[in-house]
Amino acid sequence: MTEKHIPTKLFKELIRIAKDISMGKHPDPKPLFELTKEGVYPSPITELAESFGIMMVKIETREFKLRQIIERLKTANQELRKTQELLKEQNRFLEKDLRERFANNIIGSSDAIQKVIGSIEKVADTHLNVLIEGETGTGKELVAKAIHYDSSRAEFPFVALNCAALPESLLESELFGIEKGVATGVSCRTGRIEQANRGTLFLDEIADMPLASQAKFLRVLEQREFERIGGRQPIKVDLRVLSASNKNLEEEVANGRFRADLYYRINVVKIFIPPLRERKEDIYLLINHFTNISSLVMKKQNVSFSEEAMKLLLNYDWPGNIRELKNEIERCVALASSSTIDVKDLSDKIKKGSAPINPPEKAVLDVTVNLEKLEQEALRKALSDAGGNKSEAARKLGISREGLRKKLIRYNMASQ
Repeated sequence: MTEKHIPTKLFKELIRIAKDISMGKHPDPKPLFELTKEGVYPSPITELAESFGIMMVKIETREFKLRQIIERLKTANQELRKTQELLKEQNRFLEKDLRERFANNIIGSSDAIQKVIGSIEKVADTHLNVLIEGETGTGKELVAKAIHYDSSRAEFPFVALNCAALPESLLESELFGIEKGVATGVSCRTGRIEQANRGTLFLDEIADMPLASQAKFLRVLEQREFERIGGRQPIKVDLRVLSASNKNLEEEVANGRFRADLYYRINVVKIFIPPLRERKEDIYLLINHFTNISSLVMKKQNVSFSEEAMKLLLNYDWPGNIRELKNEIERCVALASSSTIDVKDLSDKIKKGSAPINPPEKAVLDVTVNLEKLEQEALRKALSDAGGNKSEAARKLGISREGLRKKLIRYNMASQ
């Protein structure tokens, strides 16, 4: 073969390699480097062969890295699927925990609070709207959550709105949502009604909803549809409405401050939560419950109240009800210098607002003179209400099962 034919053959080989590369085929670059031996081919030919060889090496390197990336992506995808399954399982666990937490976290052994719990159990899994009345701090939202999480709507949202916290203009945009472009710079926003679709809408302090807003909300209850502010397209909605008020809505209706037709719509079932001062026997259980929770959160052990401090707490009227009691216990646990909380650790309002510790009236002494007797009675009632189930009794008392066991041993009640 003459020298002039060698480049032609070589060029044809390089063209073939180039076509293979364009089709995704990657020949071995080693033969190309053999063409670069000095003196075999003219310099331009060897340079061209070397360039092709280097290109092939880079392509192989890139392909190797791509294969590594693909393998890592496959592994990452498998890990993502495992994580998704884990998150789904955790979500199911959290959903179950929410159900149990709110369905079973109403503490009290008094007849009044047991009546409330009984009402919750009856109405929870129905479609009925419920009105919850009671003073501020009695736990109206807790009752609403108990109803929701014990119902078939539990897997869907529980959406709360405090009607007293917003002026009329903002209240309606929060409630109904707003369309984009209603005003300069305003974007589309979903309202609480839409957020609660298939779930539960909780309207706290509904007595403070303006009359104009009441009329618009009444349409939602009657037609199960609404329009966003600035919108013209009706939006269908399926929701259950739970309302709460610290005012007597019948009086509000009589005085013209609340629409009668809306009142009858939201008051299909009424649950009244009595103030704490009317169920003194529950105060002791609530003190134990909040002390245990606060001690756990603040990582303190064996926290308890002295007898004199407990008497003051039991004799106080608690105008702020459970919310005030909870705040007081949290404060005491946080600031007490020892594991036994004494009178000096209580806030001034408790020390000044409680009935005297040693008054001549026997009526006050009957509640506080014997804390051990009060505790034993609470233990017996909780066990009786729980049908002897110690875990359930401990929950009702707001203590751990181990705490219940120790108390039963202390009072020689372990066999009960």
